[in-house]
Amino acid sequence: MSDYHDDRNALLPHEPAGEPSGEWIDAGAPPRAPSDPREGAAVALDLPRIAEWLPRLGAVLWLERRERRPPPSRALVGPRGILLLEHPSLAVLGRCDVITAHTAVTSQGPREWLSFRDAKDEVRAKLFLLPDTDYLAWDEMAAATRLAPTREDAPGWQAHTAFLRTALARFGTAWRARVLRFEAGRLPWLRTLNAQPPLRLSLIGLELARAIARGEGAELVTPLHSA
Repeated sequence: MSDYHDDRNALLPHEPAGEPSGEWIDAGAPPRAPSDPREGAAVALDLPRIAEWLPRLGAVLWLERRERRPPPSRALVGPRGILLLEHPSLAVLGRCDVITAHTAVTSQGPREWLSFRDAKDEVRAKLFLLPDTDYLAWDEMAAATRLAPTREDAPGWQAHTAFLRTALARFGTAWRARVLRFEAGRLPWLRTLNAQPPLRLSLIGLELARAIARGEGAELVTPLHSA
């Protein structure tokens, strides 16, 4: 899927890991927000736990913010080993600290998504459900991670908003969208989270992905391309 090459043996910690705490963090990362079951509350991003749930969702639309600054590390060191984000689009998760859930009713029907936010509460990545997504797995993940969605008003299309998004895209702050399915792997000292284009995608799913990408001002990378 990518020409990225990593030397996993070089990622082994030099000293034995400490007691498991159930959380994977980057060294020096800011304190994370506590879990809060209230509607719309931000929940601390527990990457290993989310990595176990994402593959169960099936096909989803993944949006990442394109930035000119150097990408974050794709190897996150935790107390029980290392979490390797194998797909380049997932590297943005290394900057995220909390996660929020959202729902809205649009002209194309109900829409649900996750927002991955950094320490400044800026959204760095989004995950949108598609008709091909396993909604039962979505509900189970939301319950397990204590995510209560915020009910959003679906904004109408505005010419000046579209113009602004187009202008911002020229400065490298636009979004890139991909239809992906996640894959998780586990070794005694290493966990991996990867992503691939789905083997199958319905026409209605592809059309919705295109509509969401347009609404978000994102460039949609066709599922026929893996990079």
